[in-house]
Amino acid sequence: MRATIVYFSQTGNTEKVAYELADQLQRAGYDVTPLLFEDVADFPEALHGVDLLGIGFPTFFGYPPQFVLDMIAGLDKTDGTGAFVFTTYGGATAGDSLYDAASALAKKGYKILGGLKVEGADNYPQGIALKINAGRPNDSDMRIVQEFAGKLLDARKSGRSLDPAKLASTNKFFAGNRNKPREQVLRSIYKQVQGKIIFDDKQCLFCETCKKSCPTRSITSGEAFPEFSWKCISGMHCFQCIRVCPGKALSVEYPGTPEDYRKFWEPISDSPEEKSRTYLAA
Repeated sequence: MRATIVYFSQTGNTEKVAYELADQLQRAGYDVTPLLFEDVADFPEALHGVDLLGIGFPTFFGYPPQFVLDMIAGLDKTDGTGAFVFTTYGGATAGDSLYDAASALAKKGYKILGGLKVEGADNYPQGIALKINAGRPNDSDMRIVQEFAGKLLDARKSGRSLDPAKLASTNKFFAGNRNKPREQVLRSIYKQVQGKIIFDDKQCLFCETCKKSCPTRSITSGEAFPEFSWKCISGMHCFQCIRVCPGKALSVEYPGTPEDYRKFWEPISDSPEEKSRTYLAA
């Protein structure tokens, strides 16, 4: 039996979950290929003829990154191949990220076996400054991942699947905006806290680490310094370039204080009941 787990991970949170899932599937007898999102185009054979497909990503303000959904939309049609989705998020809300990704897979003919959301360290610039969820995902989180893997295997063995709607968030904000264009909803959220990225050419080493790390190829080589288009993820910054820059040539100016960021999340955070619903399997 073959399984491929495609994942996008910038800071290691999602990758940690992906490899734990891969380990659990291997223990169950699967030949597992963990595949970085950026390598999908180079290894199309990893997606052909699989018995099980997993898609993992960090949640960005309650939704999957658009380029992950675009990748799913580009998959070949299948006739009932089992699939599951998983996400990591900074602790406030996973929103409709699982629902959106599972719905996209179902449209390509995949049978959804389950969805998992795992709390990780908040690696948005303000979240790092406030050390929100530092150290997550931890050992307790990994035990939940292991439990989810067991439920997935049982669902596939029994031939069960679930409606992606079962993975929709009960969070009132996301439920109320479910029928609105995602880009419109996202912009209404992130514009309140997204900072301005500042480039200091005096600090630039021209190592192009920022260019190599950019998931949307918004950074290109210039004659003397990198050139930034700032198209990013439909205008939304992920700030990976800032996190990886060895010369500290990139920094961010917050629209408010880091503490304002914590207050911003309060009205749209998940309820304790929604947060406790860490996974759902068929």
